[in-house]
Amino acid sequence: MDAKLTNFGIEKKAIFIVILIFIIISLIEVGAHFLFFVNSGIMTKYWIWFLYLNISISIITGSIWHFFSYKTKINCMTGMMIGMTLGMQVGMMIGAVIGATNGFFIGAMVGVIFGVGIGLIIGVKSKTTMGILQGMMSGIMGGTMGPMISVMMFFDHLKIFMPIYIVINVAILVVMSYMFYEESIINNKDECKKVNVDVTSTILISVIITIILVGIILFLPRSVFLLG
Repeated sequence: MDAKLTNFGIEKKAIFIVILIFIIISLIEVGAHFLFFVNSGIMTKYWIWFLYLNISISIITGSIWHFFSYKTKINCMTGMMIGMTLGMQVGMMIGAVIGATNGFFIGAMVGVIFGVGIGLIIGVKSKTTMGILQGMMSGIMGGTMGPMISVMMFFDHLKIFMPIYIVINVAILVVMSYMFYEESIINNKDECKKVNVDVTSTILISVIITIILVGIILFLPRSVFLLG
């Protein structure tokens, strides 16, 4: 794809990517259910958590793709906020889902690894030390807080709380993307360049990550109170 802005713009393309990734990974999961798990019923049991997982992966990937689609000067405060937000929300969203299906230990491990990893990558991309530091710190915090919320609310209306939780997290990532656009793109047009971030590779990475996380949900141990 051309690195130049299309007629729809980078931002509209990011929305398209979010929707496309959600559809693709959802179809893969449905196909896996009928091909491999229809008799066990395990994917039917956890379908709502796969839905939340798909929403999380889609919006996180779209936010990261949007961030990488521009090469621009990022000030310390903006870099800090982006690193902090992505590190935190990755840990909070992924960790909460895995915590609800597998328990606190597995949820925290997955949440921290993904949260710190993404926070570090975003911090390095922003080329600010504060962005790196905040990304890693927020990854640890979000990665442990996400599954903590699921486990603590497991027997207290967690299924009612989760839709609200996911919507708010999605809104935070949308506002973060707009903040990046406003602070580093609109206000820095002279030094801003568009970067060709391959959509196919982005989707492929999302599919691989989804397969890994679904495998964790299905095959890794569960906490005692989640068994049965």
